Amino acid sequence: MPASGVFALRVNGDTIAAGVDSTTFVSTDGGATWHGSATITPGIGFVGAILLRNGRLYAGTATKGVFVSDDLGDTWQAFNQGLVGGIANSQLDISDLEVRGDSLLASTFGAGVYVRNLAAADTWHHFGEEFEPNQCSNVNDLALGGTRLLASVLGNGDIFHRDPGDADWTNDFLVGGTLHPGLASQTSLWIGSRWIVGTNVGVFVSPTGESPWTFTAPLPNISWSVFAQHGPTVFAVFDSVNTIMFSQSNDAGTSWSVLERVNLQFAYRLAVHGDDLYIGRSDGLFVRAADPSASVDPGPHRSGLRFALAVQPVRDLARFRFELPAAGTVALELFDVTGRRAAEPIEQFRTAGTHEIAVNERALRPGVYSARLTSGTTRETVRLVRVP
Repeated sequence: MPASGVFALRVNGDTIAAGVDSTTFVSTDGGATWHGSATITPGIGFVGAILLRNGRLYAGTATKGVFVSDDLGDTWQAFNQGLVGGIANSQLDISDLEVRGDSLLASTFGAGVYVRNLAAADTWHHFGEEFEPNQCSNVNDLALGGTRLLASVLGNGDIFHRDPGDADWTNDFLVGGTLHPGLASQTSLWIGSRWIVGTNVGVFVSPTGESPWTFTAPLPNISWSVFAQHGPTVFAVFDSVNTIMFSQSNDAGTSWSVLERVNLQFAYRLAVHGDDLYIGRSDGLFVRAADPSASVDPGPHRSGLRFALAVQPVRDLARFRFELPAAGTVALELFDVTGRRAAEPIEQFRTAGTHEIAVNERALRPGVYSARLTSGTTRETVRLVRVP
């Protein structure tokens, strides 16, 4: 993965796809290894949306529309039949891709939303005519919750929803059911009990995805916000004045605590795979434990040995935490993605209980590694990502 902008991110099973400038990167083994695609087409600017469905990879580009690959990016074909009608070809500036049933939906910066049936021979056609009359043709994001679609827009406090069978989108307002000048909905997420919407002034929630909306978290000067869910925890990135605020909520978006700040960077997307949280940023793709302070849950089939990495990614110092059910000798080993040993093993005798080993990883090249802890006949493994 390059240390440059990752603008799109999507997880489907153990396959993770990321969109960068004119290419995509795909991992089919949960992020352990990555495969870079061929150039999609010259002059696209960047890949702003990505989607995986039935083995096909869809890429929504800036200025060139939608492309599709049946071999995870080795070859690409244009998928723009019928994608016409936007002012100054704005229908080719794709902001997001979503699937509902057999329908592929594409939101655009300037031409509303388009739809194409994937189960039959079809071309793109406009999906609703409510955006333009409400001066909301710039659609930032599409989200699916159950069967309801939400469209976040650059508008005046607007947000749109649409259910199967609806003749068109319904224009709703986040504040008091009326226009609120300067308020822009950015992205949304359905968490099973309510919708969470990020805006340039903070977070709004609704159990139904329509009025009444509750303003829960004032956060002024937010240029972009994205969300991801891991169990009962909701994670967010709020971009504010060249600062990433990586945050979490344990009460369904009512309140937020900042876990980490990163200056002079920008975050575009979040995605969860297993217990890993991936963040697409302006300086590359980053991963961290969804709960960095927690040990690995052993589950009923495990022996009680617990092993976790305190913080991801790792720069110079890796802090491994583990819990031993009984006193004994432990061995910590590190392997690269090919299975070769990447460092000398560490063996220590430890008493029963919780311990931490800090290891200097400065000699490691940037990349993905596997750390393995052995105690007696029991082994546990965690993934380590080393960054410059």
